[in-house]
Amino acid sequence: MGGIECLLLIPFLIYFKVLDKGGKWMFYYLLSSLIFAYGSLFIGHFWKNNMWFFSIMYFAQFVILSRFFQIIIKNELVKRCITLILLPVFIIFLADFLKLEGLYAYNSYFATAKTFILLIYGAIFFWQLLKDEELIKKSIFINSLPNFWYNAGLFIYHCGAFMLFLAYNLLQQAKEPTVPRTMNLTISISYIAAIIQLILIYIGLVKAKKMRR
Repeated sequence: MGGIECLLLIPFLIYFKVLDKGGKWMFYYLLSSLIFAYGSLFIGHFWKNNMWFFSIMYFAQFVILSRFFQIIIKNELVKRCITLILLPVFIIFLADFLKLEGLYAYNSYFATAKTFILLIYGAIFFWQLLKDEELIKKSIFINSLPNFWYNAGLFIYHCGAFMLFLAYNLLQQAKEPTVPRTMNLTISISYIAAIIQLILIYIGLVKAKKMRR
């Protein structure tokens, strides 16, 4: 996915000045995804096991996306909760990273937990858009908002990748003959969801350009 992310970063860099705060944090997320992709390849090539890097980047991206949702969600209580949730998520990250599944295994407990939380944030934002009286008064369609498309991309990706994060270690350890097929299916779904995510994020950038005009 690194190549596609690189292509998407180019228009984000060109139109960086038209981005609002949410859009800028989406750019940081894309940049972290590029570092994630190429860093994993580099570490995997020279040191073979790169699972520890996966866990670190997952946590870094969780922090970035938490800030993104803190900006686009209006409810002050939810904003405070997003800040407070960082601590227990960090504890889960450390526990899984150092003790539960370990440094050199895929940390599926942490990956599943952070994905579930991000899905909740995404659902809260969608609900906010449906109930936003300011948008109704100004006759603004939600599909004209860049943050709607950014969130839609994130939501689809996390839905598509959730089962992979949840079952990755179990599928690796299982010995049933149907396991490789199941593994390939879950990985394929997550890749398709990732591609859709990037397309929707790009649509969000296009909407941001139109809004500034």
